[in-house]
Amino acid sequence: MSQIASGGFFDEWSIYDEILARNYMHHDDIFHDVRQFLADRFGEAPFTILDLGCGSARHLAHALQGRTVQRYVGYDISTVALSHAARNLAALNCRIDLLHGDLLDGVKADGEKFDVIFTSFALHHLSTPQKDDFLTAASRTLERNGTLILIDTMRDDDEDRASYLGRYCAWLGSRCATLSPEARELLIAHIRANDFPESARDLEQMATLAGFDSPIQLNRFRWHRAWLLGRAADNTL
Repeated sequence: MSQIASGGFFDEWSIYDEILARNYMHHDDIFHDVRQFLADRFGEAPFTILDLGCGSARHLAHALQGRTVQRYVGYDISTVALSHAARNLAALNCRIDLLHGDLLDGVKADGEKFDVIFTSFALHHLSTPQKDDFLTAASRTLERNGTLILIDTMRDDDEDRASYLGRYCAWLGSRCATLSPEARELLIAHIRANDFPESARDLEQMATLAGFDSPIQLNRFRWHRAWLLGRAADNTL
């Protein structure tokens, strides 16, 4: 993926903000369950979170309401998105660091460990070797009893990338009814140029080899899945 190309698309934030506001990619449904998981897992206990590809943090900021966030670190390649994130996260009342960089920059940063590593609709921008690298680094960056919350598009096991792109772009294009034709064209062009999702089966294999237990599926909406990944018991890194 070209970081410049992807960053350029997300700098047109009004397009993606419309997608979020209209729930075209099921963000509301997905994050309802994320919020419940965080409440069940932590209650009032303090925890730290590393958000990779944080975007505007619009939905995650809402999901974190009522929790005791001790420290939040977010990375994104769009400076426009980071400015939105600063406003959306202000109510957390904790130390917040928003940094310009991609997923691999963030997960490999300075050796700090986190209770939660979070990434939403970002991993599919990486190549397969980069995803392997990311997952291995994530298992090392996660506290022993921590959780990687992974939300992303995943191909069906019988889909190659071309088939997936045809089906996904047709589906999303038909859903985004309030976008102008020009905005929909830009959205579809971005997806076709920059999205390289793995199949769920392959991604699970990659995560297991990187030191994670088998994923727990929090929810699924068509190609959109939310997984909870914990470090395997014998992963002592």
